[in-house]
Amino acid sequence: MTATLKLPRVLAQVANAEMAQPVDGDTLAEALASLFRVSPGLRGHILTESGEIRPHVSVFVDGAQAGLGTPVGVGSEIRVLQAVSGGSGSGHSPCV
Repeated sequence: MTATLKLPRVLAQVANAEMAQPVDGDTLAEALASLFRVSPGLRGHILTESGEIRPHVSVFVDGAQAGLGTPVGVGSEIRVLQAVSGGSGSGHSPCV
């Protein structure tokens, strides 16, 4: 099934990948495997060595937070987000 996977700009730049890519798969795990065949450098940024989604990464399928077994349909939108924190001590909460 063809879905669109969207990456944050910084992650796409690090892996020299497009920010939006077509992926195939019936589950999120299969869709990510499709992505990694085209952009293998992204695997280590999204998954741990044991194949789980990294703790600082959130993945959404059609707007709902997803796990590797989440179904992906034709036309689904998959978004990969990385946690961002830090700052100048201005009292603002970290962005996620």
